[in-house]
Amino acid sequence: MKNKRKLALLALVAVPSLIYTAPTMSASAADITGQTKAAYIYNNNYYYNSNVANVVQLISNINHTAASFQTSLEAAIKAYNALTETEKMYVTNYATLSDHQMTRISYRKLAAQIEEKLASVDSTSINYYQNVMETKDWYNTLNAAQKTFVSAESQKILTSYITPNTSFDKVVNKIQMLNSSRITFHQDVANARAELTALRKFTNVSLPVGVEQLLLDAEQLVVKDKAAAKEVENAIAALSPKTSTAQDVQAVKTAFEALTPVQQQLVPNVWTLVDFVNGKYKLPTTGNGSKTPILSDIAAVPGKITAMTRNKNTYTAKINVADSEISTERFILTTKSNMTVIIPPLATLLNEDTGVMEIQITRNLNRITFKATLNNKQVEFEANMEIIIDNLSPNASIVRTFDFGDREPADYTVEGNRHFIQTNTSDSFQIVRY
Repeated sequence: MKNKRKLALLALVAVPSLIYTAPTMSASAADITGQTKAAYIYNNNYYYNSNVANVVQLISNINHTAASFQTSLEAAIKAYNALTETEKMYVTNYATLSDHQMTRISYRKLAAQIEEKLASVDSTSINYYQNVMETKDWYNTLNAAQKTFVSAESQKILTSYITPNTSFDKVVNKIQMLNSSRITFHQDVANARAELTALRKFTNVSLPVGVEQLLLDAEQLVVKDKAAAKEVENAIAALSPKTSTAQDVQAVKTAFEALTPVQQQLVPNVWTLVDFVNGKYKLPTTGNGSKTPILSDIAAVPGKITAMTRNKNTYTAKINVADSEISTERFILTTKSNMTVIIPPLATLLNEDTGVMEIQITRNLNRITFKATLNNKQVEFEANMEIIIDNLSPNASIVRTFDFGDREPADYTVEGNRHFIQTNTSDSFQIVRY
């Protein structure tokens, strides 16, 4: 029997692509070894049984932003705990399961904070409505998974229509709390008008001075919001893969981004714009005909690391800018002077020209000069370019420098001995050491 088991093991090693079932043993042999029959599957480096495979899949299925997060996590934990100690050693994504458990702890704390705020004002208080609305705004920022940790009773309050405690206060408070930056602004205005209309059906109520004017002004703002959103909606509808250029798409994108969040949610065809921005369609070039810019054959490739060319203290790199080059990947440019330059995707480039972008960074002791030009003009991005400087003291600071020696604080962050400078165009900086 032992020789047969050794031969089976050798056969297994010799043919790693096979899926096999442990050989049937006699009752006495099974009693001696204490082993059960299990299907083992080969996965590159080792064999593991179907129980392990099931746990690995359950962990992979967990989505920490979905409403199913809690149930998926509990199912994975239960299945993992049912494994033997040997089987647990082959759960390759156990660290992910552990991370999800820590996420669950943070979600519970967040839910407890929301419920604490909701309960901080008694339901009979005149401030109850305002407190609920503030808590509701907070609750609406949560993802689907986080919301499941809020108790069912609290969720019912936060998702239901809440009114003030008295009819008069109800209308006045609603109007006074209208906030044009709140995502629900339009619905809030409609609710306030409906409640005032209903109140006046039963009594000739007189609102405090200026309160009804607040409502009228809010209603005028709603009209303006809808008009602004409709203009962008029409502009998106006018985009065509056959006739619209990248500049046309950029113009519509800029118009959409100029809208307020409230106005943006009124644009129903925004995903059509997203398709154009993300390069789903091959657009014609600008001008009358197929104008092709002269591009560089040694340009940096988006999404990959490119070593900049060095000439004394100056490093340079080239980036091709053309309709065919628009990408959602960043450019990563490295030097041998503890500096790295990150150029955002060309889709965020505000310049409408085509050609070869020149990136140049010079470091003389503590002075850094950064230039980004296209056809001898400074480029500008709507996203920030980054200059990463390594091996600086965490206490060092960065300032922007101007002609005649003027300075001002630069936009930068510090992580350990790395400083991250942000700029959307060419600039000069000074490292101030302490």
